[in-house]
Amino acid sequence: MLDFIIVGQGIAGSMLSWFLMKENQQILVIDKFNPSSATHVAPGVTNPITGRKFVKTWLADELIPFANTTYNQFEELFQDTLLHPLSIIKLFDSVKAQNDWSVRSAMPGYDAYLKNEQVINLDPEKVKNDFGGFEINGSTKLDASKFLIHYRRLLQQKELLLDESFNFEALELHDGFVVYQGKKARRIIFCEGANAINNPYFKFLPFQLAKGECLVLKIDDFYADRVISGEVGILPTFINKDEYFMGATHEWHFDDDLPSEKGKNELLGNLSTVLKAPYQIIQHRSAIRPTVKDRRPFLGFHPEYKNVGIFNGMGTKGLSLAPFFARHFVQHLVNGTPLMKEVDIKRVLKHA
Repeated sequence: MLDFIIVGQGIAGSMLSWFLMKENQQILVIDKFNPSSATHVAPGVTNPITGRKFVKTWLADELIPFANTTYNQFEELFQDTLLHPLSIIKLFDSVKAQNDWSVRSAMPGYDAYLKNEQVINLDPEKVKNDFGGFEINGSTKLDASKFLIHYRRLLQQKELLLDESFNFEALELHDGFVVYQGKKARRIIFCEGANAINNPYFKFLPFQLAKGECLVLKIDDFYADRVISGEVGILPTFINKDEYFMGATHEWHFDDDLPSEKGKNELLGNLSTVLKAPYQIIQHRSAIRPTVKDRRPFLGFHPEYKNVGIFNGMGTKGLSLAPFFARHFVQHLVNGTPLMKEVDIKRVLKHA
């Protein structure tokens, strides 16, 4: 008998299966390859300071170092570069923003990420920065698509991957175990990303799908080792010379997951407020991700079906959240360690 069936091999399913294997758990991952999934499409940036008020990301001091260590271990395993250190140049939009930054950077706990030094002025021929900007330290860019492909190959080599779409009608629930197409396991955990909205066991969870679109640009002689962040972010792909991601939009109402003319026009409009250098559009991408109102992941098990679990809701910060909370969930699954109240799905059940 298997210990766990895991449905989905995005960043959540990959991390959960990895930490379960490290605990010598017998697993099977079920996933149909989708190159348009959010993890494959996303630029993959971890940012410790976010928002117009320059607030430190939730649990940044724990999440980011753990994520970096985990991805570095995968670099050694796969003998390939996955993680790129970056600094972020955040552009001020007013004198007030400059003052807010000065106050925030003097607060305890921010010194590792914010430099309270003089304002940075970028090349005005390349970037519109009338008020200058400041540097955020501790950011990274993960080649998430490359990671998922490497990890998928690892699962295939170990014969731990069933490459197909999950069929809910084929799932049988029993006391103490589940059966899927003749494969028996103690528990099944869904890590389906945006497909969670169609999961019949977790319809009570308040997921909201968001569509994001981004562009890949060619910009000659630009900032090849930094993120330029204003109304949009511009960051190197680290794939081809002079190639940059730019985005992203955030749309709640949409008809499909395809790139749209509306999204492209919004991106180009926002880009015009930041970029002055000439550019060429190489590609237009889009994807859908599941978001949660309180911006905390969903971990736990169905209130009635005790062997049906979920690990989802990572949102835009999935690349930093997934490693830490995958290990946290595995400690709960294997050793009985309590789940953090902020991520336990019981927080939703209390208000249902």
